[in-house]
Amino acid sequence: MSSDISIQQLNETGKTLVHSLQDTAFLMNEAASSLHNLASRMLPELKKTLANDFTIRRERDDMVTVEVKCTFLKIGDINTLSQDFDAEVLVQAKWEEPALDFSERVASHQDDRPLYDEKKYWNPKLIITNVIEEFHMEVKTYNVKFQESGYNHAVVVLLWKFDGKFRENLELEHFPFDIQELTIQVSSDRGIEEIDIIEDTHAMSTVNINMFQDTQEWSIYQHVECVHKFTTREYASTAIHPVLHVQSRVKRKVGFFLWNYIVIVLLILGLAFGTTSIDPNNPDRMACTVTLFLTGVTFKLVVKATLPTISYLTYLDIYILGALVFLTLQAAESAIMCALSKVLHIAEVVEWDQWIMASLAVILIAFHIIFGCYIYGTALEKRRQMKEKDKEYGKKRDYLDHHGVLLTVGYSSLMVEEE
Repeated sequence: MSSDISIQQLNETGKTLVHSLQDTAFLMNEAASSLHNLASRMLPELKKTLANDFTIRRERDDMVTVEVKCTFLKIGDINTLSQDFDAEVLVQAKWEEPALDFSERVASHQDDRPLYDEKKYWNPKLIITNVIEEFHMEVKTYNVKFQESGYNHAVVVLLWKFDGKFRENLELEHFPFDIQELTIQVSSDRGIEEIDIIEDTHAMSTVNINMFQDTQEWSIYQHVECVHKFTTREYASTAIHPVLHVQSRVKRKVGFFLWNYIVIVLLILGLAFGTTSIDPNNPDRMACTVTLFLTGVTFKLVVKATLPTISYLTYLDIYILGALVFLTLQAAESAIMCALSKVLHIAEVVEWDQWIMASLAVILIAFHIIFGCYIYGTALEKRRQMKEKDKEYGKKRDYLDHHGVLLTVGYSSLMVEEE
């Protein structure tokens, strides 16, 4: 009888325990559901709070290095007289943004990654300092790359495409054998204590030579060179701002000026020796020389109309002025011979005339030889240097393809040594 009571008590105790466990499980489920609902409501605020904790101020305390790559998509008209050129350019700028590191962890649980907001995060405030007027077309896009090779933080990549007219102070000393630099000056409204603008070490600046439009007057080189400088824009502030000069180079085709100016001046100089067929005592001889001189002056004025107002002489100016000096000497020789014919015998005057004209011919030939050697050692030497830069640029491209990063030397353009 006692055993039956014990079994009955155990059954009652077991039932009570089961009911207690069921009640506990129900309460735990209710608590879990409540916690889940609470987490669902608090998670957006939590993410926002954490994101704000990881977001640095818009104005950073450290100096930010911005790597810039510039691509000349299209180069249009190069105007020598107004010293400007048209171009369509794509600028790629990238910099590290530690504030976006947490965004990768948040985005890993979502389908879409957060977009860079230039109003919320640090912005380099890049500008183009040598643009003449407003851009005809301007597009800016931002992209964020996480775990980029060679970087410790998230990298913001800015793609800036624009089309406009740019100022270029042409160096016309070697005209018409000159080489010109077409420069895009990438600077910032921030000072050198906030930003450092350098050439991209993982991508090279390029020029699309197939889209070069002014091929009738110019030939374009393949290389693009970057030079780091500083500038002070007093109208904005007294701070020193970094500026990266991205330069593409072109050389002027000499054919037009050779056939339309140089050859014609040579013919005028040749005609000047035709006056020897006129007697030295004939005043018409000097009149012919003066007529040729005025023709040379006309060519000088035509050349001046094709160039801006500059304070130095170009090679073509020197050549035409040299021709005018020669014609002046010949006119003086004709005047002297005409005067001597009044005091000396005509045969003696003719002999003196022949000797002086022969001397002038030697001087003219020597001028052409010396001037030609000077051009070969200056303007043509610079063209040979540009060919070497094309070869060095090809070596840099091969080095980048092989190693994935370029060698840098300070702030200067990138150099690659022979392996």
